[in-house]
Amino acid sequence: MKRLRYLLITCLALLGSEQITAGVSIIPQPTSIVEKKGSYILPENLTIGFNNESLEPAAQYLLEKLAPATGYNITLKKGVKGNISLQLASPANQEDESYSLRSSIEGVTIESASYKGIIHGISTLRQLLPYQIECESVIRGLAWEIPAVKIEDAPAYEWRGLMLDPVRHFYSVNETKRLLDIMALYKLSKFHWHLIDSQAWRIEIKKYPLLTDKGAWRDPLEEYIDKACEQRAANEKNPTMHLPQNYFRVQDGKRQYGGYYTQNDIREIVAYAAVRGIDVVPEIDMPGHNWMATQCYPWLSCGHDGNDPLCLGSDSVMQFCRDVFKEVFELFPYNFTEIGGDEVGRGRWANCSLCQARIKEQNLGGLEELQSWFTREMEKYFNENGRRLIGWDEILEGGVSPTATVNWWQGYHGDVVQRSTAGGNEVICCPTTFCYFDYPQDNNTMRTLYEGDVVPTDLSDDQKKLVKGMQANIWCEYIPSEARMQYMVFPRALALAEKAWTTQNRQGWDSYLYRLNNHLTRLSTMKVNYRPLNE
Repeated sequence: MKRLRYLLITCLALLGSEQITAGVSIIPQPTSIVEKKGSYILPENLTIGFNNESLEPAAQYLLEKLAPATGYNITLKKGVKGNISLQLASPANQEDESYSLRSSIEGVTIESASYKGIIHGISTLRQLLPYQIECESVIRGLAWEIPAVKIEDAPAYEWRGLMLDPVRHFYSVNETKRLLDIMALYKLSKFHWHLIDSQAWRIEIKKYPLLTDKGAWRDPLEEYIDKACEQRAANEKNPTMHLPQNYFRVQDGKRQYGGYYTQNDIREIVAYAAVRGIDVVPEIDMPGHNWMATQCYPWLSCGHDGNDPLCLGSDSVMQFCRDVFKEVFELFPYNFTEIGGDEVGRGRWANCSLCQARIKEQNLGGLEELQSWFTREMEKYFNENGRRLIGWDEILEGGVSPTATVNWWQGYHGDVVQRSTAGGNEVICCPTTFCYFDYPQDNNTMRTLYEGDVVPTDLSDDQKKLVKGMQANIWCEYIPSEARMQYMVFPRALALAEKAWTTQNRQGWDSYLYRLNNHLTRLSTMKVNYRPLNE
């Protein structure tokens, strides 16, 4: 029965879309594809040419993607055309992610005005090759054939992201890199990295070493999410729900679970992502979700009692926040930094003499305005350091600067986007309704995402210009392992990638589903533990 259904979907897709062809199956769907006769077969003495030294990392990246499966001794050549040519157009424009790809019996040329555009062209080139190109060892007896095509392509939105939460459960440098690799293949451009929360602090801050010496570790027998994961692993007979044993240590005779990223680890991941055209956007969630920080340094809390949230009446706490972000800014060379600001338990400020004094001193209207004051103060510091602030949509409560960007997550508050854009704030759409990848899946989940209004439809043209794009959030309370994370994220992340890249008039579920079936084999070859379409 499933086989019959698949054949029916395939036939409908072929009849319903001029873009579906036997030789081309690309996700996200490009702006324009023209297929021509013939193909190009990669030669054993393959050369990759690039016309600008800034493209050398892209050329090296392409070499690393082609060499393992082909076994070819590939040569890079600057300033000359190769069998595959990477061409930076003049004038260069790093904001322009569009690209063109032309393949014929004579070779392949990828051209763009930006480095990122070249990377997107490389991603398309990989998808034009047989899926075995993703193998890690040499495949013999296979012609590495690229169909002759002319592709013109550009993204609908700048922000095409995934947010990963390694706080609730840690993911190593290599596990993070593997996620970035898949993101790059499907032209996802932003990696929102949620690095602190109440359960752990995952980023090394040299001025405050206890944050990771102590705050990156916990007793799994006392943490409810750890106990819940182990219970599910037993009840469901699901090994991917176990806590990974390589993230345990013994300290003072007790087993502790956790891990953290050194500043060198951070630099390594940022550089790795940059080669793949991905910006890493860190989130240091403040002033709530800081229980672990206040446990490490009790003076951060109201009354110095080690409880959440941060005490916003304390000048020492404000200096702590600036100190943390100073080190963060040095590690992440991008315009945007996330401050979180969600789900703050403001009630404790009502009984804190320092917080009440701050409210009086600043002539604030109450606890919501105290948080807004904090957000504006931090935004000033961000701006002084060449950064723009992003926060979850609660930062709107009590008022916010129009230069802040809002992560719309509360899917049941659709007016958030209206209020944000009406006030001149840019918005990233990641509503719970469609974009929380930790939520349970069924056989309709991906279609609901693909066909849903991730971006609200009732915006004016001026408001639509303030929508930066969309992302999916991977909250990891109940995602303890890389295998479980991949199962929850893929293949539905490919649906999000197409919604964020391809203009709506070129999207179509049947077309996407046909192409996705071809890509599942590619994901398997990459050893991605994706969820089967019918399970």
